[in-house]
Amino acid sequence: MFTKEEEKQIRVDFWSELNDQLDQVRGVNGNKVNWTNFNTHIRHLYFRMEADQQGTRLCIDLQFPDEGIRSLFYEQFTEFEQKLSDHFGDLLIWTPRFDHTNGKEIARIAISLDGPNLFKREDWPAMHTFLVDNFKKLERFWSDFSEIFVQLKK
Repeated sequence: MFTKEEEKQIRVDFWSELNDQLDQVRGVNGNKVNWTNFNTHIRHLYFRMEADQQGTRLCIDLQFPDEGIRSLFYEQFTEFEQKLSDHFGDLLIWTPRFDHTNGKEIARIAISLDGPNLFKREDWPAMHTFLVDNFKKLERFWSDFSEIFVQLKK
């Protein structure tokens, strides 16, 4: 349907438009946040946004190489399942073992909007709104509880 170059340009345009919107969004404390490269202050713990033909996702990816540490952090997130549900409802998908596209096994907690297609420009507003709204919720959660996770890494 699209050439590789066209697909690449569509992806660049999608993320550029989202980035322009995110530049206008302030964090919980009124601070400027680098949303697309959010710093959790914990190596191997990432907040990621994905978009493709199936929809869009906001993910908490636990990519610790050591399975024991990855499990420990995943378990800590499960301790906050109710707090996360307070922010996201019961829409989170909990996957203790997830095969990432990079070939590594990770743990993932995600919220997904299924249906919109990255390659349909008319779907972008819904995808962008979903990502912005949910990342703000995730940042609010992280603002309240990040210190517990930071202490866990020590």
